[in-house]
Amino acid sequence: MKKIILALAVLFALGSTTPAAAQQVKFYYYPSSNVYYNPSTTEYWYYDAPTTKWVEARTLPTTITVEKTPRYLVYYNGQEVWKANAEHKKKYKPKNMDKAKKD
Repeated sequence: MKKIILALAVLFALGSTTPAAAQQVKFYYYPSSNVYYNPSTTEYWYYDAPTTKWVEARTLPTTITVEKTPRYLVYYNGQEVWKANAEHKKKYKPKNMDKAKKD
């Protein structure tokens, strides 16, 4: 009986630990350019249309800018935040810059 209780305690302890890869990571999301920035690693995630893949890089291509654009703080369990991009695009729609200029 003691062995069963000990085995259950060990299984419970192992099952309740969270792997490091599943920890919540903070990102800034820039909806106007559809870019993520990880301040901990100082790296960006952006969608590269020619390769149809998400790319992680320290610097963005010159065709993508994020300065002076609204950004939102998002959290994701792991590093591949782009997997939630459809949700983020829907929730954080880019502001209509033409309307803002008229006001």
